Amino acid sequence: MSEGYTVIAKLKAAPGKADALAQLLREQAAVVRREEPGCLAYIPHRDVADPETFVFYEVYRDEAAFELHRASPHLAAFRERREREALAAGPAEVRVYRALAG
Repeated sequence: MSEGYTVIAKLKAAPGKADALAQLLREQAAVVRREEPGCLAYIPHRDVADPETFVFYEVYRDEAAFELHRASPHLAAFRERREREALAAGPAEVRVYRALAG
């Protein structure tokens, strides 16, 4: 998978909104898995020590699959709902990594 893209994103819930954000993240993960064949993994995690902190682990087949994800209507809807319901304490911290050829 020399062209694989891995995304690690960190998101902090707004005070009192962690459970609602967790539910939205579960819903989003199901949509991504169903709608994006180029997404090989999309797994949200909840921090055990700080349950208001969430981390996404995402793997895309290539840059094109990642760009399709970024432009998808379901990602736009997810962000809009997250903002409308004030579920996050701020923007997600997103880091993108490219797999090393091996």
